[in-house]
Amino acid sequence: MPTLVTRFALEGKREEVSALRYKVVDKVRAWGVPLDDETAYEISLVVSELVTNAVVHGGGAVTVTLRHRPGSLVIDVFDGNTLEPTSQCPDAEEEGGRGLVLVGLLTARSGWEPIADGKHVWAEIELPKAAPAVRAAALRQFSAARPITADRIVPESLASAIV
Repeated sequence: MPTLVTRFALEGKREEVSALRYKVVDKVRAWGVPLDDETAYEISLVVSELVTNAVVHGGGAVTVTLRHRPGSLVIDVFDGNTLEPTSQCPDAEEEGGRGLVLVGLLTARSGWEPIADGKHVWAEIELPKAAPAVRAAALRQFSAARPITADRIVPESLASAIV
């Protein structure tokens, strides 16, 4: 199955973060990923932390890219600040500073990559694979788009999966 990709362009304002959390979860569900409430919450929390950091420390436009392949979602956030993001251990009474630690706990992997005009901060979340009915529907669409001809035989295992 190919990697599914979508991007969200933000102006870099705090007010955009809340709405984006819901848009990301809705997009993942639209891709046919069977999200339970806990996984949906984890995705929205990771998006919130990464995008808030980009808005607060990036100073300008932010681009969020989602990459989905079966079993995995990568959330990539670009901002215009080239400085390395740092994890902190703030005092209990401090309001902020725990975002990257939280992202590290909720994700399979995370990291960052500097580029000439900013950086990408990313996190990979393990996801449940699409339900068999969703896969079968996708296969039916695919096979309808590519008609079977005499010179192209569909393997029996694939034909039975399509039915």
